[in-house]
Amino acid sequence: MIAQLIRRELENPSSLEAIRRAAVAPEQIPTWGGAILVLTFLVIFVFVYLAHYSLQEVVPTLAMVETPSAAITVSAAQTEQGSKEDKESLLETSTTITLVHQKPITSSIRGTLRHLVSISGQWARVRGLMVFWMNSIATNLVAFALSLLLPRFPGSLVVVAALAGAATANLHAAWTHKLISMPAESHGSFRIPPRSEWKVLAPAATVAAAMPYVSLYIMKGFASILGLSRSQPEVTNAAQAIWLIASSVLLFVIALACTLFICLPAMVTQIRVEASILPEELDTIVPFDRTFGGKVVSKMLGGTGSIGFLDAWKSFNWEARVRLIKAFLKAWFIMSGIVIAFLTVMTLEVFAIHAAT
Repeated sequence: MIAQLIRRELENPSSLEAIRRAAVAPEQIPTWGGAILVLTFLVIFVFVYLAHYSLQEVVPTLAMVETPSAAITVSAAQTEQGSKEDKESLLETSTTITLVHQKPITSSIRGTLRHLVSISGQWARVRGLMVFWMNSIATNLVAFALSLLLPRFPGSLVVVAALAGAATANLHAAWTHKLISMPAESHGSFRIPPRSEWKVLAPAATVAAAMPYVSLYIMKGFASILGLSRSQPEVTNAAQAIWLIASSVLLFVIALACTLFICLPAMVTQIRVEASILPEELDTIVPFDRTFGGKVVSKMLGGTGSIGFLDAWKSFNWEARVRLIKAFLKAWFIMSGIVIAFLTVMTLEVFAIHAAT
């Protein structure tokens, strides 16, 4: 998505001309100008990355595990002077118990971030970042090694991604636990679930890692059927232009359907399965029903202590699904605005440097 925004900005004639002048004639940019551009780019890159991690990793993950809590309000009836019969009738209805469903913390991005900061400080917006990097590096290394060892065949990317996801399932669970649990006494501490939990974590991790590539193959297949796989589809008349537009819209709908009905359930299932094995001594940073509506029985009580693969998604009700989708949409709009704003700043800096020279 960020790449598309950059491409659109580069297609702007004024931006393209400024960048062309900078690229073709770099000697026209003074040293101080180049230093300013490099520094600006680095600051923008760090800010955009941290914002992306906070908005599209931290907040959605918390939304996937939060169980909206309900507050019980007890109201005592007012005592007034009256007859004995009035007092007796008052005693019969002296207390009113009201169950009030509280608004989920993750229903608002701003509210979620404020909640995190109030509990764990300013850096809570990017909590778990180091473990996230460790998991990403490990997964990429395993995938690279598997791509060298396994022969290439149709769908090999799916197999490689699935095996890499399964191999690093426990490390991904460590990131989830770090993200959803209350701050530990040692800020850098985190624990990887024991190897005995791998059988619980591996199926969901395998599916979650493979589904994006399955979606990619589905989209490529439909693009080929619709004639969109060619770099420049032939358009020689109005009918072909209409077909091109309709095909592009249809492909977009297919991509959206893959995201909502393939990738998103797989992602939620993995996070919720990982959350189900969170050690009982660790409290969560958002309300979380460890029993998943009674589907999970603690190991101390003779149960499995983990949610099943299918139950992990089924227990994520429609209200929570809508809340999660809204969080992703809000994050997309915010990130789009941030990227466009910073690209504008970079463009203006290029113009200002050329004007100054």
